[in-house]
Amino acid sequence: MSTDFNRSFKIFRFLWCIFLFIYFYHFPKNFFAGALPERPFFPTIFFQLFCFWLIIEYYFSSPFFQSGLFPFSVPLKYLFSFYFYPFLIFLVFDYGWWGRGQVRFFYPSINIFGLLIFLFGMFLRLFTLFLFLNNPLSKLVRGGIFRISRHPRYLATLIQLVSLPFIFSSLFGFFLLIPGILIIKKEAEFEDRELKEYLKRDYDRYLKNVPLLFPVKKI
Repeated sequence: MSTDFNRSFKIFRFLWCIFLFIYFYHFPKNFFAGALPERPFFPTIFFQLFCFWLIIEYYFSSPFFQSGLFPFSVPLKYLFSFYFYPFLIFLVFDYGWWGRGQVRFFYPSINIFGLLIFLFGMFLRLFTLFLFLNNPLSKLVRGGIFRISRHPRYLATLIQLVSLPFIFSSLFGFFLLIPGILIIKKEAEFEDRELKEYLKRDYDRYLKNVPLLFPVKKI
């Protein structure tokens, strides 16, 4: 198990994070006010929230898009990064300049809806992070959020990913979600082997009652 989160107060890292918070509060606001003077609000708010979330995860030494509980697949980590950042750039480009994939008749409702989804995914990532910082996995895995999903941090990442085409009202973005969803599923399956080794005999019972990612309604 790989729970090497930072659990101690580190003054220099803390001060560096404070600087990053201040910087990434102002930088998106100034950038999009100049680059997109007609519609700066949603990209500004998103990038502020996105950067704030990354800074918090960084402070606690949490891998940004992985769980941090078990050794993750390095190739899948890089594959997701090579997918995610170009995907995000495309969404911003479509929203601000290209515009051919825009769902304009739902503006701004679709964008607000997307921000709410992203906030929920961000909250779930941070909520699970603080759970892992303060509780042993042996306690968590037999109750609470682990009764909903075997890999709640990947569930949160998936929710964050799905929110992006809504935030940037990009029709093409919904089709481009497919590779990202498959990569996240593969990452969760990879760590599922470690979870199986951790739970040993209890795993088969756990497998039958808790889905890999999304909760499913039992018939």
